[in-house]
Amino acid sequence: MNKLFSRQLDDADDKKKYLYNNSKRHFKSLRSSPSSFSSSIPQLRKRRSLLSVKGIVSIIIVVVIIFFLYQLTHKQHNTQHITLKDQPIYKKHKGTCSAVLCNPTNKCSTWKPNHQYNWTDLSKAGLFRDLSTIQLDLGCVLKIKIEEGIDEGKWKFCADGFASKCFSVGETDEKIIKEQKNEGDEIILTYRESDISTNEEIDVTMISQFSVNRLETFSKAIENWQGPISISIYLTNPTDIDELIEFFEIENNFNIYSQTIITLVKPSYLDNSSLQYPINHLRNIAITESSTDYIFVIDADFVPSVNLYNFVRSRLIPFILYQSGKLPLTAWVVPCFAIHEEFNHLPIPKSYDELRNLVGKGIAYITDPGAGHGPTLATEIAMARPFLLGNPLAYEVCYESQWEPYYILHRSAPLYDARFKNQGGDKQSHALHLNAERYRFMVLREVFMVHKDHSTMVWPGGGFEKSQKAATDWNYFEGFLREMEDLYGSHVRWPRGCSAGAIGWQDQRRDTVGIAAGAV
Repeated sequence: MNKLFSRQLDDADDKKKYLYNNSKRHFKSLRSSPSSFSSSIPQLRKRRSLLSVKGIVSIIIVVVIIFFLYQLTHKQHNTQHITLKDQPIYKKHKGTCSAVLCNPTNKCSTWKPNHQYNWTDLSKAGLFRDLSTIQLDLGCVLKIKIEEGIDEGKWKFCADGFASKCFSVGETDEKIIKEQKNEGDEIILTYRESDISTNEEIDVTMISQFSVNRLETFSKAIENWQGPISISIYLTNPTDIDELIEFFEIENNFNIYSQTIITLVKPSYLDNSSLQYPINHLRNIAITESSTDYIFVIDADFVPSVNLYNFVRSRLIPFILYQSGKLPLTAWVVPCFAIHEEFNHLPIPKSYDELRNLVGKGIAYITDPGAGHGPTLATEIAMARPFLLGNPLAYEVCYESQWEPYYILHRSAPLYDARFKNQGGDKQSHALHLNAERYRFMVLREVFMVHKDHSTMVWPGGGFEKSQKAATDWNYFEGFLREMEDLYGSHVRWPRGCSAGAIGWQDQRRDTVGIAAGAV
């Protein structure tokens, strides 16, 4: 090693000596022959001019390359922020309440919900004997509850909404909604339990929306999800508030929903527009009211596998954070299964082993195996036993037209197109928007979601045919798709974000109709 190192040094010294002697010899020849020196000046100038031309050309080329790279990156940056037309502006509501109590001398104090206060607290605030005015935000209700008798003097102020421990939907909310039933404005009231932690932003919130007739159904999803939840409840009829109050007067129902952020949405009841269920608008409201970095949007009749939340918290999110921004924009798809209606008495499977058993017996199947959820390849790959595929976290599939998967996203992803009402195109449009923004789709293994088939449901406000299939001014193939092509180009339905290693159409074994639908 030392010989080799000294040898390299000797070689370097020899090169220096050679360069020095050669330049010295050349300089001497120039000094001894002025004529040759003068004759070389035009050649030097010519070389310099050639070098300057080449340098200018090189600079121009570099500038052009930088310009095009800038345009490309600038265009991509703008593309990620393209918003759809005619969308509402969503802002998070306050959601939590506090009571401002004043005495006759106008000495006021603010009181937090779900706290114990005694006579000393009241005396210091000047409320020991006198209470003049109470100030509350819209949708908040105050109750003064004597906890241990008047002699003990321990009161409890409850200024929260119906998700609080000592208050269910009260007269104020009912009055607001009923008195304004003939008003043309939409009313949004948000309630969140005061001790719901919002500090843990690196978390995932389950998002959903439904009308009051799905409260019982969604309870099953809540029971399987150990993390934060945000939902929007649509009051299709003025009488829905009565049904809502009745539901939460049952202690068990109250406890199930006690840690859920709940937003009530009252539409205008002046015409039949309330029958056009604003499914994506409700999703966007629930997303906006959530606080975590990641969201998981599902429908009310689906139940996540019991291990899904812990899987996301303990494996998926750490994996994403470990990549530290190296991952492309990604939608993490949760495979979706259904149980045939005649087997609805069976419990929701708790593990993939139980699910495999149900699928093998023909009891469960992949939901909408065509364009709806077929491209997920859940039965072929997600259900494969871990030792066959090395137990990877997820596998990648290419986007396919009319696909409508459920996925976990960073909250910076585009919101849903609020122009979609009722059924049809609401989830497909969002998946297409993600594809246009060059999201890739990774299907998670070891986790799933399940729903039980049911007969045609009766929708509030006139039934399924009248409301869910009512004609709307906005649809997928004419309005939405044309707009997407204008924004992103005519090939917007081609897979734009999947990598070379993703499973494409040729491997998904879809029929030619499905391929053609995505190729035009």
